[in-house]
Amino acid sequence: MELVRGVPLGKRLKGGVLPWALAVAWAAQIAQALDAAHRQGVVHRDIKPANVLLTDEGTVKVLDFGVAKFMGETLGARDLTVTGTPLGSPMYMSPEQAQGAREIDHRSDLYSLGCLLHHAVTGRPPFTSSTPWAVLRMQIEDTPIAPVELRGGIPTALNDLILHLLAKRPEDRPDDAAAVRDRLLTILVEDVLMTPGRDVPDLADLGSTFDVAGRFLAAARAEAARIVEEAEECKAVATRRAKLMVETARRELKALVRRTEDIDAEIDRITAPMSEEDFYQVFKKSIDGSYPSADQLRRDVEATYGVTLPQRETERMINRFTNRHTAELQEDHIA
Repeated sequence: MELVRGVPLGKRLKGGVLPWALAVAWAAQIAQALDAAHRQGVVHRDIKPANVLLTDEGTVKVLDFGVAKFMGETLGARDLTVTGTPLGSPMYMSPEQAQGAREIDHRSDLYSLGCLLHHAVTGRPPFTSSTPWAVLRMQIEDTPIAPVELRGGIPTALNDLILHLLAKRPEDRPDDAAAVRDRLLTILVEDVLMTPGRDVPDLADLGSTFDVAGRFLAAARAEAARIVEEAEECKAVATRRAKLMVETARRELKALVRRTEDIDAEIDRITAPMSEEDFYQVFKKSIDGSYPSADQLRRDVEATYGVTLPQRETERMINRFTNRHTAELQEDHIA
């Protein structure tokens, strides 16, 4: 057997709540190990912090396949207990294990991984009690508290994945460990892309053998730097365009104000009460060698002021305006 030196994850968890990104990175390695076992038809059946070892190089090792079963094997009554104790650990045991289901497949390990990940990011397993049998009942019946309700700052995608893993029915959980690993890596990458400069697990923390995560995070960091650079360029271009748009809008607004003032003046002129003096000025402008007729004066007044004069009133105006104008001419001549 391989001699592995390191620290059990359970010991690390006793030291306090982990940075959620580090917990996700380790959970991704556990999911990769489970995927390797499941592809060989092996179900671990006892995934818990004590069975996960963190090596000095940052690699995660999944240990203790002592209670593992090959998928497809049925479990007899004797297989469910060892000296009266259920196989597995109640705080990390799937509902089907707690119920003593005869057929347990890889999705039981995924539930246990969900319990472990819940513990790693919140500081406590989803269900706890001083009585193991009470914990088993909770695993079967109770709804877990969402991680985001126990600890702030957890990404929504991580919260949703943990609750997905903790689904009571196996068919409601993720399809396989590989899918879980990919979702965990995606959460890490998206966090790096969305928040450049945020502290994320160093590649050493992910383990030198965990190349997929290393490549993902290295690419994420590079992509984040590129996005920041492009964002700065876009910001400068947007600032210049915004200034140009503001300047154009100001010019258009000034022109609009002037046009509005002209319209207001025209409205005031048109809607102002007409006096006989206004009509007399039109009369004078209409003189072309001879005095205008009543019809011509009516047309000229309507064209000038938009006002239609009554016919009889126009005829009386013609007489008054003719006498007035004649008198003005005589006064000018005498002067």
